[in-house]
Amino acid sequence: MTGSFPSVNNNEGFLNDTDRENLKKIDIELAKTTLEALYNDNFNIYKAFTTSEEKLYLSYVSADSEGGAQKPSTILLKVKKIFPNLKETSDIITRPQMITNKKATFDELLLNIRNLKDGKEINKVWFEIYKIFENDEEWKEKLETAVKALYFTNNPEKLNKENIQKLYGNTLKTSISRLEKYRTCPFSFYLKYGLKVEEKDTFKLESLDTGSFMHDVIDSFFERIQGLNISIRTIDEETTKQIIDEIVEEKLKLPRNYIFISSAKFRNQTIKLKRLILRAMKYIIKTITESEFEILGNEVEFGEGKKYSPITIEIENRKKGRNYTEKLIE
Repeated sequence: MTGSFPSVNNNEGFLNDTDRENLKKIDIELAKTTLEALYNDNFNIYKAFTTSEEKLYLSYVSADSEGGAQKPSTILLKVKKIFPNLKETSDIITRPQMITNKKATFDELLLNIRNLKDGKEINKVWFEIYKIFENDEEWKEKLETAVKALYFTNNPEKLNKENIQKLYGNTLKTSISRLEKYRTCPFSFYLKYGLKVEEKDTFKLESLDTGSFMHDVIDSFFERIQGLNISIRTIDEETTKQIIDEIVEEKLKLPRNYIFISSAKFRNQTIKLKRLILRAMKYIIKTITESEFEILGNEVEFGEGKKYSPITIEIENRKKGRNYTEKLIE
């Protein structure tokens, strides 16, 4: 019993609890609200606890598969308060080997096979258990697959020139951010720009979303003051705040930014984000006014048909590399 029992669901989905309650009033019932789901979990816990006739065993893992610490379920804490004389034992140091149901015994068998592979001695009974699972039609294939996985070594092979040619072609189109990505982790560069692997979209607010939103607002701010013929060196704080408020409200109406207003939680974060953008804009304005830099353009691209031609570098075998930078700092 880790923190997943009872389950914790912080994501309301596309429709929040208020939307579901309003639909229920007009006889359209969808999935349960988070509060109803919580009540349902508590009822299932009650049924699970009252089903046992003689003994009830409560257990939990202390770490996940990656070694991260796991907290016990809140149910365990409540049980301890009700029964203060309960004794808790741990099998971390002296782990007992138990033969119970097929699933638990199968998992235990795999652990013993791993220990045998590592040169450790195991109880001879596990050789007999191995034979039982090997002759069981239901478990035979699972056993073979698991044993292959235990002895599998993931030694990556280098990409040959022919496959590189198929992935990237004769002309390697890159940018500053792509080169930085390659320098940080060549494998992540290969996944993103070679195989074009994309993360699955999830309906939740990520740091990348807020960063992109801030970038978009600041970019629009400079375009707005240029259109209004306002100098960055003379603009006052009140005008800055007014323009940023207007831009943020305009951006929030765009479909791609719907997530920022999809729930009360995200709307509250948007208010904080607006204050953060204003603070960042103050620093940017102060930096520019105290320097001798002049803004000649923002989001100016290098590329074919753009204001600035791409930087072309001759590579071996008469191939070319072209650098399309994303920003121009003047």
